[in-house]
Amino acid sequence: MKKSILFINQSSGYLMIDIINAHAPYYDEMVLLTGFLNPRESPLDEKVRVHYLIEYKRSSSLKRLFTWLLFWFQSWYYIFLKYRKSKLYFVSNPPLNTFTATWTKRDFAFLNYDIYPDALAQHKIISESSWFYKYWDKCNRKLYAKSKSLYTLSEGMKKAMKVQRPHDDKVEVVPVWTNNTFFKEIPASKNKFIEKFGLEDKFIVSYSGNLGKTHPVEKLIDLAAALVNEKDICFLIIGEGDKKDQLLKIQKKRRLPNLEILDFQPTALFPHVLAAAHLGIVTLESDAADLSVPSKTYNLMSAGKPILTIAKETSELAQIIKNNALGKNFAEHEIEDMCDFILALKNHDLKYQIMKTNSKKTSLKYTPENAKLMILN
Repeated sequence: MKKSILFINQSSGYLMIDIINAHAPYYDEMVLLTGFLNPRESPLDEKVRVHYLIEYKRSSSLKRLFTWLLFWFQSWYYIFLKYRKSKLYFVSNPPLNTFTATWTKRDFAFLNYDIYPDALAQHKIISESSWFYKYWDKCNRKLYAKSKSLYTLSEGMKKAMKVQRPHDDKVEVVPVWTNNTFFKEIPASKNKFIEKFGLEDKFIVSYSGNLGKTHPVEKLIDLAAALVNEKDICFLIIGEGDKKDQLLKIQKKRRLPNLEILDFQPTALFPHVLAAAHLGIVTLESDAADLSVPSKTYNLMSAGKPILTIAKETSELAQIIKNNALGKNFAEHEIEDMCDFILALKNHDLKYQIMKTNSKKTSLKYTPENAKLMILN
């Protein structure tokens, strides 16, 4: 009998592609339901059939909820009719996959990138005392009991899942990974991103990623204002999300010459974007600090960049930075200390080179081999 598996992930990047490709030796038929497929250094295995549904839109809460709902409804046809005999591999995007998983009687795996409904409660979208929150929590418990495999990205996220015995033994923690063949040293003289935006002779402090509610990205504007007289330092905010309009309005009002807010850059240019930065920024609000480790952290490591993190000191993100001596973590209010750290890296090449070396070395702990730990057999 032909072995078949159906993957359901509304936004599929290099992590999802690596996971799917790792299944190739074990399945005759592999199908992906997605709204967006973004290959990086590794193409999707040629035998994977892709069905494109509504793309995930993150520019506002309303668009996010609408696209989640529509993708969820669209997926039913493929899950319950077209591929009704396939094993299932759910990802928590859209988060409503939780409910679909509780309805199926087939073998399935569930990968938690974000912990719901907790994330929605933190954004004040739903209340922890509401019937919907309680129902979702009940469905989570049912999902954990029924699943054949459960995966998440950090010990903090595993704890936040609140999986009760005996099902807690199912949860496998597999950290995000990156690929050192995709990110490499690119001299400034040959860097297409530096040339495109005229950033020659600048010390670049960069945030690239989601501009969502759980990321206090506006602190980069405070840093740019505090260091506005340092003419050779440039701050970049690159990405899309709920906060982008707010950030653009603040920048327009404050008119900071050392700050640029840019759209996401093409995937082919991404290695140049990270190679251009001298210092990478990763942020997480304290309420979300135990629920995720942003994947940009591992990409910055692979690019060999020191990292400045703004997160709760006890978060897994902060501990990775501290334990590997590849940067420094700060609380949101420590703007002056962040400025001192940036200036120290800019002005002391030995300190900078040590952190740069440590960052690249740490990336070797997080390789695409991790995808093989997430196979549903």
